[in-house]
Amino acid sequence: IQVCVGVVMLAPFANLSHLPADAWSWSMLTTLGVVHTGLMYILMYGAIQKLPTHLQGSLSFIYPVVAILVDVVAFGHRLHPAQIVGAAAILVAAAGMNLGWTLWKSEIPAESTQAIK
Repeated sequence: IQVCVGVVMLAPFANLSHLPADAWSWSMLTTLGVVHTGLMYILMYGAIQKLPTHLQGSLSFIYPVVAILVDVVAFGHRLHPAQIVGAAAILVAAAGMNLGWTLWKSEIPAESTQAIK
């Protein structure tokens, strides 16, 4: 549903005047759309149903960071310092969620510890 809504919303902005002319380009474009995007959706959303909530959240934030890193490696794009800091913050936050890090220790009031016993 999300992809269909995205297509409808972005279609008016698409520049269709420079579509690929040869079969090779169309086959590569189709492979990119069906295999890479389609397979990723099937694997990711199939796995998300079986994962704990905190891991689902981490994966949903890590995925764009990995896409940006692939863009840097594959196409040589340079990131601005703010983008690097943002990606690092996402990775640290995801690690903290999965490893149970806390910023401060919460103390349990004495009344509640007696109720547990």
